[in-house]
Amino acid sequence: MVDNYISIWTALCKLSLTQGYVNAGGVNTRYVNAGSKIAPTVIMIHGMGGSWENLFCNIAPHARHFNTYGYDMVGHGFSDKPNKVRSTIEYANHLRDFMDAMKIERASLLGLSLGSWVATKFASLYPERVDKVTMVSAWGRPYKRPEEIEQNRELMARSRDRRIAAVTNPTWEAMNEVFAHLISDPSKRVPDLMALRQIISRQPEMKRATENILDGLNPDTWDENAVSDEEVKKIVAPYLIVAAISHKDVFLDSAFAYAKLIANSRLVEMTGVSHFPHLERMDDFNKMNIDFLLEK
Repeated sequence: MVDNYISIWTALCKLSLTQGYVNAGGVNTRYVNAGSKIAPTVIMIHGMGGSWENLFCNIAPHARHFNTYGYDMVGHGFSDKPNKVRSTIEYANHLRDFMDAMKIERASLLGLSLGSWVATKFASLYPERVDKVTMVSAWGRPYKRPEEIEQNRELMARSRDRRIAAVTNPTWEAMNEVFAHLISDPSKRVPDLMALRQIISRQPEMKRATENILDGLNPDTWDENAVSDEEVKKIVAPYLIVAAISHKDVFLDSAFAYAKLIANSRLVEMTGVSHFPHLERMDDFNKMNIDFLLEK
């Protein structure tokens, strides 16, 4: 018997919400929506290989104040998976198409990992459509020094092997291996989040889709997708950048780099978390982010 058991449904069971599909630029796109339609809009963007449920623990608290959306990026989750390698601009344009399909003119963006990269590319391309941006496990910086390039090559090679193995043979052990790199505390690896990833992985097209996702992050073409210093410096939207300082990695380095480049940014250090601080310290994160988004 487990007290205070956390699952996707325990977080959402009291919430009035809609889950559906919409045609976003020709991509059948799965989404979830909760909150008042007349409130300011927040769109949550999951990480590499994930789905909107990666941010399940943030939806209900935000929906008390905002018209809150999550969606599955093209090639991810249960959205369409056209068989092609994806660039960051294409992810950003899919977000634009999703906003157009849902008749959203402007929104604040909460991006996790790859989602933070996409949100920042979007903020640079379409500044008129962005209110504020929250970066969690910031990513997407160019690599210039040889040691950075080699470090990234090793990181992506390990990630590729792990992710391809998990979709080829999506056992519980394989899912646990994936989430061990996202959530260091085993007690916080939400079981039905892992079970959902199994279901996603069992889709017939998922192995090819995962290869396409990872090929789009190839170290040899990395800087073509990275958000350049020039792009970042032009961003005018206020930023909240969450730095998991107990977890020394490229994402922490990226958080500090973005904070130096974005004029209207605030960096907040969180301890005792790894790649999913929005889940690992969900109450603290939700209060902090809601306060940031509500500030005038």
